[in-house]
Amino acid sequence: MEQLSKKLRDLREQKGLSPEELAEKIGFAKSTIWAYESGKKQISVSHLARIADFFEVSVDGLLDRVDRTIDLDLQNANELSEYKLMIDNKPLNAKEIAEAASYIQVKRRMGGYGAATS
Repeated sequence: MEQLSKKLRDLREQKGLSPEELAEKIGFAKSTIWAYESGKKQISVSHLARIADFFEVSVDGLLDRVDRTIDLDLQNANELSEYKLMIDNKPLNAKEIAEAASYIQVKRRMGGYGAATS
């Protein structure tokens, strides 16, 4: 919670705002901003989202959470069954996924596509 309080204060100061100005801009009571920055009050989920939107950062960023990486083998159908892969808001079928994987393999072999680094 202490890190979140500091992060909120730092973001506010980077924008050159006082606690009162920030409270007014996002529709909170002045005392709420002071309580959040001092760590005396825990930030509600709805307030956390409004703060993240105002500062144009992610909630995970405010919470110092690291983005999660999922390693998927596009050639392993069993592994892919747990996920819905999408392009243009449409799910990919098994044949499309296989074609995409083959295309990437060929491009990598030819040296013309961001080869994986170890």
